[in-house]
Amino acid sequence: MRTFLLLVALLVVIAIALVATGAVNVFQRDNGSVAIQPKGVEIGTTPTNVSVPVVRMENKQVEVPSVAVTNGQGNSH
Repeated sequence: MRTFLLLVALLVVIAIALVATGAVNVFQRDNGSVAIQPKGVEIGTTPTNVSVPVVRMENKQVEVPSVAVTNGQGNSH
């Protein structure tokens, strides 16, 4: 009996989750009956425009720090 009640409770929780997430729609018809309508699923690809970052390489001349070492006689090559 406990297993049956646990199974029913699990099914109720799954049904509530499906309705809450919008996976299925539950509505009442004019004659009082309840209808369940699942959402349609489409699988495939669609062409879409997206922004893609572009990296360009440029050669620029910039000043960088440098260190010169002399030989102690005043010659700096």
